[in-house]
Amino acid sequence: MASALAAVPSPSGDGLPLPGGADDAAVARALAVPTRAGIYRRLRTEGQPLAAREVAEMFGLHPNVARNHLDHLADVGLVVTARRKHPGGGRPAKVYVAREQAAPGRDVQIPPGSQLAVHTIVQLIAGLAEHRAKLELLAEQQGRKLVAATGGRADTRDFEAAAVIAVEALRAAFPEARIADVADEKLAVQGLEVGLRIIGEVDGEVGDALAVGFLRGALAAAGAPATVTASGGRVVAELDEAGLGAQPSPVATVDNRGQTYQRGVVAAMRAIVPLRPGDHLEVLTDGQGAPAAYARWADRAGHQLLDVARTRDVKGRPAVRLLLRKATGPIWS
Repeated sequence: MASALAAVPSPSGDGLPLPGGADDAAVARALAVPTRAGIYRRLRTEGQPLAAREVAEMFGLHPNVARNHLDHLADVGLVVTARRKHPGGGRPAKVYVAREQAAPGRDVQIPPGSQLAVHTIVQLIAGLAEHRAKLELLAEQQGRKLVAATGGRADTRDFEAAAVIAVEALRAAFPEARIADVADEKLAVQGLEVGLRIIGEVDGEVGDALAVGFLRGALAAAGAPATVTASGGRVVAELDEAGLGAQPSPVATVDNRGQTYQRGVVAAMRAIVPLRPGDHLEVLTDGQGAPAAYARWADRAGHQLLDVARTRDVKGRPAVRLLLRKATGPIWS
């Protein structure tokens, strides 16, 4: 620690491993709050002591709320407090640092070897547009999975309600994520760039592609298809009410490769039933004549077959990808 900091011992001791038993239970309870757990992870990776006001700005909280979270972490021994002197004098500011960072000789930031590996992989992806596209699709799938794990979904096609559900789900992986601005059917999300920092340092476009995929998939799963763009860590989403944007995100995917097209159509019929009108279903198939069979079924049912394309999934396996939009009006036989 710098000489300007004077560590203040916490109730469980200074620089010692946390004891088991009751302390373990207290730690578990403290970290059960997602925002508090996110603050603790940020302190562990930040490498610098932070004041409550600085933490509040990172997480979009009132300073008093941030201070309460920090004090709770200190009470269970995960965080120690210190005083940071102001260059111009005056009362020193109370700051917080993760116990691992305060311990002499300890460094829990990403190991240099891991940093080098990430840098190398990102450079490979950055040089190949096809890989960036696959990366975005993979991130989109993960965004959908995060929302599915919470069981959240807007009751109606309410963009702001869906955005709240999507961002809350993303906070499981990106605790700093928050809705920054909302205007009409457009909003900005901040905080994803914090979790993607090491990637963004190598190539900002790769980091932006991941952010776009995560948010677009989460919004689609939450009930609001959107057009998503990102630049310099700022991610902007705009409601695609018609569901006909350049890259509409499917709410669900059914992989029918290896099946006859008859079985595949039946599987698609079952998969589309729980979706809401206007939602998108992605079908992966490899059968000859399958696109025509799906088109005939979709036409009879009133669904829209928006796109048919030969592609490869994120594992490189070939597929014929069909994008279907569920009927939005009455179905006539």
